[in-house]
Amino acid sequence: MYQHTETKEAEEEDRKKWYKHAKSKEPFPSLPTVEIVFYCISFWSAAGYSLYRFYRTSQRWGQYLHLTAVEGSFFGSRQDLTDLEWFVWPSIILDTLPWAILHLVLAQIIRRICPQYQSLFYVVYTCCLLRQTIGLLGVLLCILVPVIMFIVLLSRLKLFIWLAWCLILIIFNTQVFMNYMESWLEEIPEGDYKVSVMIAWIILRSLSFSLETCDEDPEGLLVPSQQFINLLGYCLYLPFVYTGPYMPFTDFRKGLSVPYQPWTLGRVILVVLNLIRFLGWLAFCNITLYFFYAHSLHFSPELLKKLSSWSLAGYVYFLTVFFTVKYVVMYGLLSVLSRAEGFDPPRHPRCTLMTYRFSDIWRYFDHGLYRFMLRHIYIPWISWEPGSMMRQIQGTVLVFTFIYVWHGVTAPIFWWAAINCGGVVIEKVAQKVKNMPAVIEWERHWLPGAWQRRAHGIAAVCLYVPSLAALTIFLAGLENAILVAQRIFISGFPTTTSATFFFMFCLGQCSMELQNYKLRRKEKKQE
Repeated sequence: MYQHTETKEAEEEDRKKWYKHAKSKEPFPSLPTVEIVFYCISFWSAAGYSLYRFYRTSQRWGQYLHLTAVEGSFFGSRQDLTDLEWFVWPSIILDTLPWAILHLVLAQIIRRICPQYQSLFYVVYTCCLLRQTIGLLGVLLCILVPVIMFIVLLSRLKLFIWLAWCLILIIFNTQVFMNYMESWLEEIPEGDYKVSVMIAWIILRSLSFSLETCDEDPEGLLVPSQQFINLLGYCLYLPFVYTGPYMPFTDFRKGLSVPYQPWTLGRVILVVLNLIRFLGWLAFCNITLYFFYAHSLHFSPELLKKLSSWSLAGYVYFLTVFFTVKYVVMYGLLSVLSRAEGFDPPRHPRCTLMTYRFSDIWRYFDHGLYRFMLRHIYIPWISWEPGSMMRQIQGTVLVFTFIYVWHGVTAPIFWWAAINCGGVVIEKVAQKVKNMPAVIEWERHWLPGAWQRRAHGIAAVCLYVPSLAALTIFLAGLENAILVAQRIFISGFPTTTSATFFFMFCLGQCSMELQNYKLRRKEKKQE
């Protein structure tokens, strides 16, 4: 027991050192104000114009696309509802919202009167609500996963836990099981899809619970029955049961122990204002689908080939922005109620367009998932040789292998994960080279001040473009992504290629300036 405690303290010390190193960032060299203004105007003017051209194309080709007829809408008679995620989850979230508010009220009463029953309340309440959404069989499937993981957890062997996680994922992603699930849930609209997504999140939470328990209770001294109730309560916690976000079990447990806080008028107003804020973003997404038909074009590659270069840029830009705002809504809306209850859920996604470093895209888009991969995959792997570049590369490959398996073993997911993995590895190697004394001296001599920043911006474009290609694969499919790449680098060479690199360079400089602004503001707060 003493040896385990000593090892755990050493691991925690390594983890703190890594976090401190990862968070230490220096400001970029300053540029003349006129130059920064030029970059900002150039990029955002191009983005706005490309959206306008894509809007014109969408309206002209709307009659050939798979659109939904809408009656009595102020915004138009046709709406693009072919994005399955947006078609399914926002309506469920809106239907759940009144029940989630009631969940908050009852949970606060229980937290005040008998806090030891909070997890049990979460299980019972969510199961009753899910019975109406995914049926009894769907509820049983959602419970089955944590039951299996808890049985494996009794061994207190992380290897068995990881193997069980992989086996469950493989089974749930096989075509045979999917066919069975589709037939079982055929009376529920998109029932197999709903259950698949919910189970993916439940599998991740079960894995988090099991790994944390192995670290904190290796001898199995905790009461199994209470552990099991906490696992079910964690997996079936209503605000996150449908679409996430992922909140580590340590944060969930910390939220359970928060004492009841009396409600004030200001606290109620804050909750209402935050709900209105995310409902506003939801309305914004719905409104844009009356004017931009990017998702329907997935199913019409023959039309996609006819897009002009500017319209194609607007198509990719709209997909990227809509994807971000969509997850702001799906992660953020019900998280408002979780935060009001006393939990500290991960922050909703930030705009990844204004992110300079390749690896920061993962840190800022899905911070909860990023923390899981960092804590349970990357840091344990590199802790054997903290300074080894080879270990860091291996850890990065393991992380993206996990992403590939968890998101679904398909060709588009593979290429999306592989390109991202390659980008992060290149970034790590480049940072290692940049920190070499000879390179630092060379930069100081040949690239003084602002020229160093401009050179880094040019180098960053070489990662921006693959990042954009990977995201296009994820959002539009492999075939459409290849079409976009051919237009930029083959048929559009050199004009479209040069324009793409120029605007990506402008975006990189805007991102660097934004990071400088944040660092300056942080320093002022610390003074």
